[in-house]
Amino acid sequence: MKNLWLLLAAALICAFALTGCGRKYETVKVPVLEEAQGGLNEAEGEETPPVSVEDETNGETAGTKPAETSSHEAAVTNSTAPAFQKADETVYVTGSQVNVRKSPSADGEVLARLEKGVSLKRTGSGGTWSRVIYQDRECYISTQYVSKDKPVQETKSTVPAVSGNGSGRIIAIDAGHQAKGNPEKEPIGPGASEKKAKVASGTQGTATGIPEYQLTLAVSLKLKQELINRGYQVYMIRETNDVNISNAERAEMANNSGADIFVRVHANSLNDSSIHGALNMCQTAKNPYNGSLYSKSSALSKAVVNGICSQTGFKNRGVQETDSMSGINWCKIPVTIVEMGFMSNAEEDKKMAADEYRDKIAKGIADGIDAYYAGGN
Repeated sequence: MKNLWLLLAAALICAFALTGCGRKYETVKVPVLEEAQGGLNEAEGEETPPVSVEDETNGETAGTKPAETSSHEAAVTNSTAPAFQKADETVYVTGSQVNVRKSPSADGEVLARLEKGVSLKRTGSGGTWSRVIYQDRECYISTQYVSKDKPVQETKSTVPAVSGNGSGRIIAIDAGHQAKGNPEKEPIGPGASEKKAKVASGTQGTATGIPEYQLTLAVSLKLKQELINRGYQVYMIRETNDVNISNAERAEMANNSGADIFVRVHANSLNDSSIHGALNMCQTAKNPYNGSLYSKSSALSKAVVNGICSQTGFKNRGVQETDSMSGINWCKIPVTIVEMGFMSNAEEDKKMAADEYRDKIAKGIADGIDAYYAGGN
C-alpha cells in the first residue's frame, strides 16, 4: 500500500512539472536566417557590386576577345596614309622650285626643288600626292605640280629689248629682287669658290607692308621713262615681278645688252628703325673680279646718291664699297646699287610708297646719271 502511494506521488509531480503550475507556454518561432542576396541593403551601406564581364571588356560581349592593334596600325588609323594606285608613266614638273619630299606630307623632308619641265617617272598616284622616282630614289611630289603633258619652255627671245628712240647711251636698269626668291647657290663672282643664294625676294615696308620687289619695279619703270625723256636708251632686266633671274644672270644680261652703265635699284632695311637715308654701293678698288671698274663705278655711285638726296631731301649716307655682291662682281661695265631709302624706317617707308616721292627718286637717279657723264665719264 505504501508503495502504491509513492507511485501516485511521483506521477503527480511529473504532471505538475509538465503543466507549469497552470501557466500555458506558446511555441516561439525563431526567425529564419535568409541567404544573402548580394550583401547589405542600401540603408546599411551597399557593398560594391560584383564586376561584370561586360565591364572588364569595355562593352565587349562576354566571351568575345577584342582584336589586338599594333602601335603602327593605331597611327595609321589616327592619320590615314594615302593609298596609291599603281602607275608607270612619265610626268613633267609644271611649276618653278617645286618640292620633292621624302614622304607624302607637307611636313615631309624636302629632298630637292625642281624647275619647270623636269621629267619624272610616276609609279603611284594618290590623289593629292604622286609617288615618283627622282635620281633613282622613290619620293613624293604634289600632284597639282606635275602633268603628263610636257610644258612649253620659255625661250630667250623673251629677253627685253632696248627701249627709246634717242641716240643717247644705253642704260641698263635692274629692279632689285623678284616675287619669289631662289635659294639655290651661285658663285659670287667668275671662278669663285664662295657661293651665295641666287636671288632673294627682298624686305618689306615696316609701315606700309609693301614688298621691296614691288617698290623697286615701280621706281625703275619711272626711271626708264625719265631717262627716255632725256634722250637715253634703256635696257630693263625685268618689267614684271614674276621672274626667276639670279643676280649673276642679271649682271650678264646687262653685260650683253650693249649698255654703258648698270643701275641696280634697291631699298634698305635694318633692325634699328631709327636709321634713315639713301646710299649707293659699288666694288672696292681691289675687287678681284672687276677692280678696274672701280673708278667709274665709284663716280657713278656718288653722282646718283647726290641726285636722289637733292630731289627727296633724304639724308645722304654716301657710298659703301663692298666685294661681296654677286650682282656687282659679275659686271663688266660700271655698276652701282641704289639703296633709295630704309623700308625699316616708318617715315621713309611711307614716303617711298607715295607716287610723289617715287617720281623724285627717279628724277634724282637720272640727275645723277647726267652728272656722271657731265664729269667726263
